[in-house]
Amino acid sequence: MKCNTLKKLWLMLLLFSLSFIPVFAVNEEAGTTGFANLKNVYSARAIALGQSLTGQVRNPDGLYFNPAAILNIEGKELGTTYTNSFIDTQGGQIQYLLPKNKFTAWGFAIKYMNMGSMERTEVDNNGDLISTGETFGAYDIIGSVSLAKYITDAVDLGGTLKVIYDQIDDKSASAVMVDLGMIHHPANPNVKVGISLRNIGFQTSYYSATDYKEKLPFTFAAGITYQFIPTLLGCLEIDKVTGENILAKLGLEYELNPALALRAGFRSNASEGYNGGNLAFLSGFSLGAGWNWKNCRLDYGVTSYGDLGLINQLSLSYEF
Repeated sequence: MKCNTLKKLWLMLLLFSLSFIPVFAVNEEAGTTGFANLKNVYSARAIALGQSLTGQVRNPDGLYFNPAAILNIEGKELGTTYTNSFIDTQGGQIQYLLPKNKFTAWGFAIKYMNMGSMERTEVDNNGDLISTGETFGAYDIIGSVSLAKYITDAVDLGGTLKVIYDQIDDKSASAVMVDLGMIHHPANPNVKVGISLRNIGFQTSYYSATDYKEKLPFTFAAGITYQFIPTLLGCLEIDKVTGENILAKLGLEYELNPALALRAGFRSNASEGYNGGNLAFLSGFSLGAGWNWKNCRLDYGVTSYGDLGLINQLSLSYEF
Protein backbone atom coordinates (compact mmCIF):
# COMPACT_ATOMS: atom_id res chain seq x y z
CA MET A 1 0.00 0.00 0.00
CA LYS A 2 2.81 2.44 0.89
CA CYS A 3 4.55 1.68 -2.40
CA ASN A 4 1.37 2.36 -4.40
CA THR A 5 0.80 5.63 -2.56
CA LEU A 6 4.36 6.74 -3.26
CA LYS A 7 4.06 5.91 -6.94
CA LYS A 8 0.85 7.92 -7.15
CA LEU A 9 2.50 10.95 -5.49
CA TRP A 10 5.45 10.88 -7.89
CA LEU A 11 3.21 10.29 -10.90
CA MET A 12 0.86 13.15 -10.04
CA LEU A 13 3.72 15.62 -9.59
CA LEU A 14 5.47 14.45 -12.74
CA LEU A 15 2.36 14.57 -14.92
CA PHE A 16 1.44 17.98 -13.54
CA SER A 17 4.91 19.28 -14.30
CA LEU A 18 5.09 17.88 -17.83
CA SER A 19 1.55 18.90 -18.71
CA PHE A 20 1.81 22.55 -17.78
CA ILE A 21 5.46 23.50 -18.19
CA PRO A 22 6.38 24.93 -21.60
CA VAL A 23 10.06 23.99 -21.42
CA PHE A 24 10.98 25.67 -24.69
CA ALA A 25 9.10 28.95 -24.20
CA VAL A 26 9.81 32.09 -22.21
CA ASN A 27 6.94 33.71 -20.32
CA GLU A 28 5.81 36.99 -21.89
CA GLU A 29 5.92 38.63 -18.44
CA ALA A 30 9.49 37.53 -17.74
CA GLY A 31 11.51 40.28 -16.11
CA THR A 32 8.47 42.18 -14.80
CA THR A 33 9.34 41.72 -11.11
CA GLY A 34 11.94 43.65 -9.16
CA PHE A 35 14.43 42.62 -6.47
CA ALA A 36 15.75 39.77 -8.62
CA ASN A 37 18.20 38.57 -5.96
CA LEU A 38 15.25 37.21 -3.98
CA LYS A 39 15.10 34.39 -6.56
CA ASN A 40 18.80 33.55 -6.43
CA VAL A 41 19.88 30.45 -4.52
CA TYR A 42 23.19 30.59 -2.65
CA SER A 43 24.00 26.98 -1.79
CA ALA A 44 26.39 24.75 -3.74
CA ARG A 45 24.45 21.63 -2.74
CA ALA A 46 21.12 23.14 -3.73
CA ILE A 47 22.15 24.28 -7.21
CA ALA A 48 23.78 20.90 -7.87
CA LEU A 49 20.43 19.25 -7.06
CA GLY A 50 18.52 21.49 -9.47
CA GLN A 51 17.30 23.73 -6.62
CA SER A 52 14.73 21.06 -5.72
CA LEU A 53 14.91 21.09 -1.90
CA THR A 54 11.51 22.41 -0.76
CA GLY A 55 10.56 18.91 0.42
CA GLN A 56 13.76 17.91 2.22
CA VAL A 57 13.84 17.72 6.01
CA ARG A 58 16.68 18.57 8.42
CA ASN A 59 17.94 20.91 5.73
CA PRO A 60 20.04 24.05 6.41
CA ASP A 61 19.04 25.28 2.93
CA GLY A 62 15.51 25.54 4.28
CA LEU A 63 16.47 29.11 5.15
CA TYR A 64 15.77 29.78 1.46
CA PHE A 65 13.48 26.95 0.30
CA ASN A 66 11.25 26.11 3.25
CA PRO A 67 11.74 27.47 6.79
CA ALA A 68 9.96 24.44 8.30
CA ALA A 69 12.82 22.25 7.01
CA ILE A 70 15.45 23.57 9.45
CA LEU A 71 13.88 21.62 12.31
CA ASN A 72 15.85 18.70 13.83
CA ILE A 73 19.25 19.66 12.44
CA GLU A 74 21.75 17.75 14.58
CA GLY A 75 23.72 20.72 15.92
CA LYS A 76 24.46 24.40 15.58
CA GLU A 77 25.83 25.19 12.15
CA LEU A 78 27.71 28.13 10.68
CA GLY A 79 27.98 28.25 6.90
CA THR A 80 29.02 30.46 4.03
CA THR A 81 28.66 30.33 0.24
CA TYR A 82 30.45 32.14 -2.55
CA THR A 83 28.97 32.38 -6.04
CA ASN A 84 30.56 33.50 -9.30
CA SER A 85 27.87 34.48 -11.79
CA PHE A 86 27.74 36.09 -15.24
CA ILE A 87 30.16 38.86 -16.29
CA ASP A 88 31.53 40.47 -13.10
CA THR A 89 28.64 39.55 -10.82
CA GLN A 90 29.57 37.94 -7.51
CA GLY A 91 27.62 37.14 -4.39
CA GLY A 92 27.42 35.06 -1.28
CA GLN A 93 25.67 34.17 1.92
CA ILE A 94 26.50 33.71 5.59
CA GLN A 95 24.06 31.67 7.68
CA TYR A 96 23.73 30.39 11.22
CA LEU A 97 21.44 27.55 12.33
CA LEU A 98 20.42 27.37 15.98
CA PRO A 99 18.35 24.28 16.91
CA LYS A 100 16.89 24.68 20.39
CA ASN A 101 15.31 21.21 20.75
CA LYS A 102 13.23 18.82 18.65
CA PHE A 103 10.33 21.26 18.77
CA THR A 104 12.03 24.55 17.81
CA ALA A 105 14.83 25.81 15.59
CA TRP A 106 16.08 29.27 14.59
CA GLY A 107 18.03 30.38 11.55
CA PHE A 108 19.73 33.62 10.52
CA ALA A 109 21.16 34.62 7.14
CA ILE A 110 22.71 37.54 5.28
CA LYS A 111 22.87 37.34 1.49
CA TYR A 112 24.50 39.83 -0.87
CA MET A 113 25.13 40.36 -4.56
CA ASN A 114 27.49 42.81 -6.26
CA MET A 115 26.95 43.37 -9.99
CA GLY A 116 30.37 44.99 -10.45
CA SER A 117 31.08 48.05 -12.57
CA MET A 118 28.97 48.86 -15.65
CA GLU A 119 29.49 51.42 -18.40
CA ARG A 120 27.17 54.40 -18.32
CA THR A 121 25.60 55.25 -21.69
CA GLU A 122 23.27 57.91 -23.05
CA VAL A 123 20.96 58.14 -26.06
CA ASP A 124 21.87 60.71 -28.72
CA ASN A 125 19.47 62.61 -31.01
CA ASN A 126 19.49 59.69 -33.47
CA GLY A 127 18.44 57.19 -30.83
CA ASP A 128 21.87 55.55 -30.66
CA LEU A 129 23.67 54.62 -27.46
CA ILE A 130 26.86 56.56 -26.78
CA SER A 131 29.40 56.07 -24.03
CA THR A 132 29.84 58.78 -21.41
CA GLY A 133 33.17 57.41 -20.23
CA GLU A 134 31.69 56.89 -16.78
CA THR A 135 30.74 53.76 -14.87
CA PHE A 136 28.23 52.89 -12.17
CA GLY A 137 27.59 49.95 -9.86
CA ALA A 138 24.72 47.97 -8.40
CA TYR A 139 24.39 45.75 -5.36
CA ASP A 140 21.85 44.42 -2.87
CA ILE A 141 21.77 42.80 0.54
CA ILE A 142 19.13 40.58 2.19
CA GLY A 143 18.84 39.87 5.90
CA SER A 144 16.53 37.18 7.31
CA VAL A 145 15.41 35.46 10.51
CA SER A 146 13.69 32.05 10.39
CA LEU A 147 11.74 30.02 12.95
CA ALA A 148 10.59 26.38 12.63
CA LYS A 149 8.18 24.65 15.01
CA TYR A 150 7.01 21.07 15.54
CA ILE A 151 3.20 20.92 15.37
CA THR A 152 2.37 17.20 15.25
CA ASP A 153 4.20 14.03 14.27
CA ALA A 154 2.92 14.65 10.74
CA VAL A 155 3.42 18.41 10.36
CA ASP A 156 6.16 21.00 10.94
CA LEU A 157 5.62 24.69 10.22
CA GLY A 158 8.07 27.54 9.68
CA GLY A 159 8.30 31.20 8.85
CA THR A 160 10.96 33.69 7.74
CA LEU A 161 11.03 37.47 8.08
CA LYS A 162 13.39 39.17 5.65
CA VAL A 163 14.38 42.61 4.43
CA ILE A 164 16.07 43.53 1.14
CA TYR A 165 17.95 46.70 0.26
CA ASP A 166 18.80 47.24 -3.41
CA GLN A 167 20.92 50.02 -4.92
CA ILE A 168 21.52 50.88 -8.59
CA ASP A 169 23.90 53.81 -9.12
CA ASP A 170 22.58 56.51 -6.76
CA LYS A 171 19.03 55.11 -6.59
CA SER A 172 17.85 52.62 -4.00
CA ALA A 173 14.76 50.69 -2.92
CA SER A 174 13.83 48.29 -0.13
CA ALA A 175 11.13 45.80 0.78
CA VAL A 176 9.96 43.67 3.71
CA MET A 177 8.64 40.12 3.23
CA VAL A 178 7.76 36.85 4.91
CA ASP A 179 8.17 33.25 3.76
CA LEU A 180 5.87 30.51 5.04
CA GLY A 181 6.59 26.79 4.89
CA MET A 182 5.21 23.39 5.86
CA ILE A 183 6.76 19.92 5.98
CA HIS A 184 4.49 16.86 5.97
CA HIS A 185 5.73 13.50 7.27
CA PRO A 186 3.59 10.74 5.68
CA ALA A 187 3.25 7.23 7.11
CA ASN A 188 6.11 6.09 4.88
CA PRO A 189 9.26 7.44 6.60
CA ASN A 190 11.14 7.53 3.28
CA VAL A 191 8.76 10.15 1.87
CA LYS A 192 8.71 13.84 2.80
CA VAL A 193 6.50 16.55 1.29
CA GLY A 194 7.04 20.30 1.52
CA ILE A 195 5.12 23.42 0.53
CA SER A 196 6.37 27.00 0.76
CA LEU A 197 5.10 30.48 -0.05
CA ARG A 198 7.95 32.94 -0.54
CA ASN A 199 8.30 36.72 -0.85
CA ILE A 200 4.93 37.80 0.56
CA GLY A 201 5.35 41.46 1.41
CA PHE A 202 5.53 45.07 0.33
CA GLN A 203 7.98 47.71 -0.83
CA THR A 204 9.08 50.22 1.80
CA SER A 205 11.19 52.65 -0.28
CA TYR A 206 11.41 53.41 -4.00
CA TYR A 207 13.97 54.01 -6.73
CA SER A 208 12.22 57.22 -7.82
CA ALA A 209 10.25 60.05 -6.30
CA THR A 210 7.11 58.81 -8.11
CA ASP A 211 6.92 55.84 -5.69
CA TYR A 212 6.69 53.34 -8.55
CA LYS A 213 6.10 49.95 -6.96
CA GLU A 214 8.21 47.00 -8.03
CA LYS A 215 6.42 43.66 -8.14
CA LEU A 216 7.86 41.20 -5.66
CA PRO A 217 8.69 37.73 -7.08
CA PHE A 218 6.05 35.83 -5.09
CA THR A 219 6.84 32.11 -5.30
CA PHE A 220 4.73 29.02 -4.66
CA ALA A 221 6.75 25.81 -4.36
CA ALA A 222 5.74 22.20 -3.71
CA GLY A 223 8.30 19.42 -3.39
CA ILE A 224 8.66 15.77 -2.51
CA THR A 225 11.75 13.78 -1.56
CA TYR A 226 12.18 10.02 -1.46
CA GLN A 227 14.97 8.05 0.19
CA PHE A 228 15.29 5.16 -2.28
CA ILE A 229 18.04 3.53 -0.21
CA PRO A 230 20.08 4.97 2.66
CA THR A 231 22.65 6.32 0.18
CA LEU A 232 20.32 7.58 -2.60
CA LEU A 233 17.99 10.59 -2.29
CA GLY A 234 15.60 11.75 -5.02
CA CYS A 235 13.98 15.20 -5.15
CA LEU A 236 11.15 16.54 -7.30
CA GLU A 237 9.68 20.04 -7.10
CA ILE A 238 7.36 22.38 -8.98
CA ASP A 239 7.55 26.18 -8.62
CA LYS A 240 5.48 29.11 -9.86
CA VAL A 241 7.05 32.56 -9.64
CA THR A 242 5.22 35.77 -10.55
CA GLY A 243 5.92 36.58 -14.21
CA GLU A 244 7.41 33.17 -15.00
CA ASN A 245 6.23 29.80 -16.28
CA ILE A 246 5.63 26.87 -13.97
CA LEU A 247 9.01 25.28 -13.35
CA ALA A 248 9.95 21.65 -12.65
CA LYS A 249 13.12 20.76 -10.77
CA LEU A 250 14.75 17.36 -10.32
CA GLY A 251 17.69 16.24 -8.19
CA LEU A 252 19.57 13.07 -7.22
CA GLU A 253 22.18 12.67 -4.50
CA TYR A 254 24.25 9.51 -4.07
CA GLU A 255 26.63 8.95 -1.15
CA LEU A 256 29.65 6.99 -2.32
CA ASN A 257 30.73 6.77 1.32
CA PRO A 258 30.12 8.80 4.51
CA ALA A 259 32.68 11.38 3.36
CA LEU A 260 31.74 11.89 -0.31
CA ALA A 261 28.44 12.56 -2.12
CA LEU A 262 27.78 13.08 -5.83
CA ARG A 263 24.86 15.17 -7.11
CA ALA A 264 23.03 15.97 -10.33
CA GLY A 265 19.96 18.02 -11.19
CA PHE A 266 17.84 19.60 -13.89
CA ARG A 267 15.61 22.69 -14.14
CA SER A 268 12.94 22.85 -16.83
CA ASN A 269 13.45 26.55 -17.66
CA ALA A 270 16.15 25.46 -20.10
CA SER A 271 14.93 27.84 -22.81
CA GLU A 272 16.48 30.78 -20.94
CA GLY A 273 19.86 29.58 -22.20
CA TYR A 274 18.83 28.84 -25.78
CA ASN A 275 20.57 31.59 -27.74
CA GLY A 276 21.62 29.65 -30.79
CA GLY A 277 25.13 28.77 -29.61
CA ASN A 278 26.93 25.49 -29.16
CA LEU A 279 26.24 25.13 -25.44
CA ALA A 280 22.47 25.56 -25.48
CA PHE A 281 21.86 21.84 -24.99
CA LEU A 282 23.46 22.03 -21.52
CA SER A 283 21.02 24.64 -20.24
CA GLY A 284 19.18 23.55 -17.12
CA PHE A 285 21.59 20.80 -16.09
CA SER A 286 23.67 20.90 -12.91
CA LEU A 287 26.33 18.81 -11.17
CA GLY A 288 28.14 18.88 -7.86
CA ALA A 289 29.79 17.04 -5.00
CA GLY A 290 30.07 17.27 -1.24
CA TRP A 291 32.90 16.28 1.09
CA ASN A 292 32.52 15.74 4.84
CA TRP A 293 35.44 15.75 7.25
CA LYS A 294 34.76 15.59 10.99
CA ASN A 295 32.41 18.55 11.64
CA CYS A 296 33.21 20.35 8.38
CA ARG A 297 31.42 20.09 5.04
CA LEU A 298 32.65 21.41 1.69
CA ASP A 299 30.23 21.53 -1.25
CA TYR A 300 30.71 22.50 -4.88
CA GLY A 301 27.98 23.00 -7.46
CA VAL A 302 27.83 24.21 -11.04
CA THR A 303 24.73 24.90 -13.11
CA SER A 304 24.48 25.71 -16.80
CA TYR A 305 22.52 28.50 -18.42
CA GLY A 306 23.53 27.37 -21.90
CA ASP A 307 25.16 30.08 -23.98
CA LEU A 308 24.81 32.56 -21.12
CA GLY A 309 27.44 30.60 -19.21
CA LEU A 310 27.94 28.70 -15.97
CA ILE A 311 27.28 29.65 -12.37
CA ASN A 312 29.74 28.14 -9.88
CA GLN A 313 29.19 28.00 -6.14
CA LEU A 314 31.35 26.87 -3.24
CA SER A 315 29.94 26.34 0.25
CA LEU A 316 31.71 25.69 3.54
CA SER A 317 29.96 24.85 6.81
CA TYR A 318 30.95 23.88 10.31
CA GLU A 319 28.73 22.05 12.78
CA PHE A 320 29.30 22.39 16.53
